[in-house]
Amino acid sequence: MAIQLGDTFVLGLGGHLWVVISDPCKHAGDFVIVNITTDVNRAGTDCELNAGDHQWVRHKSYVNFGDARKVNPTEGTKISAYMANGTIAKHFPVNPVVLQKIIAAAKTSKALPTGFLAYI
Repeated sequence: MAIQLGDTFVLGLGGHLWVVISDPCKHAGDFVIVNITTDVNRAGTDCELNAGDHQWVRHKSYVNFGDARKVNPTEGTKISAYMANGTIAKHFPVNPVVLQKIIAAAKTSKALPTGFLAYI
């Protein structure tokens, strides 16, 4: 099970939903993930999501570009294996319209870590 653009997963119990916002196939297996939180003070308002934008989102939420992570191929393989065995909870992929909204916001966000834009 290879990680793909738009895939989502939750790390740990009660954790945040993480969204894959770059295509691992285009960057030798490297990709960027961002999390969704209801904490506007932590995430800022670069990209607001509402109930219905994804099955996991039940309240007004925000994409947290400041906590974005770049995942390398080794880490991606581990995440895939953990999703396959249930250690990491895989969720429905983000629909293409919402994914494009997140990617567009990432491209203009001042919170996205330096260098990550090259993967978006």
